[in-house]
Amino acid sequence: MRSAEAEAILRSARTARHTLDPFTNAEPTLGEEWGYEVQTLDRAQRVGNGEQVIGAKLGLTSAAKQQRMNVDRPIVGFLTDTMRVEPDTLAQAAHNWSQPRIEPEIAFITARPLSSPLTLAEAGRVVDAVTVAAEIIDSRYTGYRFRLPDVVADNTSAAGYLLGPLTRPADLDLLAQVGCQLEVDGTTVHAATGAAILGHPLRAIVWLSEHLGRHGQTLPEGSLVLAGALTDAVPLVGSSTYTIRMEWLGSLTA
Repeated sequence: MRSAEAEAILRSARTARHTLDPFTNAEPTLGEEWGYEVQTLDRAQRVGNGEQVIGAKLGLTSAAKQQRMNVDRPIVGFLTDTMRVEPDTLAQAAHNWSQPRIEPEIAFITARPLSSPLTLAEAGRVVDAVTVAAEIIDSRYTGYRFRLPDVVADNTSAAGYLLGPLTRPADLDLLAQVGCQLEVDGTTVHAATGAAILGHPLRAIVWLSEHLGRHGQTLPEGSLVLAGALTDAVPLVGSSTYTIRMEWLGSLTA
């Protein structure tokens, strides 16, 4: 499967809001770098259509999800300005997706460009602000059944994001201890701490910097970084209310 052909198929499916069988079902030898080639073409198409890349997101940042996918590292996708969703417009935006799910995230705003590998100590110094966030994922593959190259090609299922108020905590080291609760209609369905993200959310910045260095890419100052889900995602269902609560970072309800 040529990367350009896969990009066109995924774009058509996203526009028509229908799902696909994974490409690797027919071609099991497709690899992760093929997935990133498809993702690069997708990004170029979106920019050509007027979207602006405003940041990056990480996926598979928890040990459980990595074991499920039989991988030992996270994956990276991109975010554009059109993916931003406000809490009071989530219901309307949901009509653009085919099988949306919502998951709690910690989001960073960068204080300087990222283009080369950082240490954990350096990662803390490139954070300008942090906030509670939600990511909307919407896989192009029926029932979220896919292999690693498929989900990378699908921009790691990125569909939308919501942000809480930005804060500038004095001690970013404490983010590993931040308690998180995901509530649906007032009932807690998942709970975790910041350590669910690679042991410490700042390690998402470290891994992203290494990824950017390997691919010769730069993320500008002021970019948004979604560090990865703290818990499993839950289906986005009409008329339900979703609340994410995080110690020190506040809450977000949609």
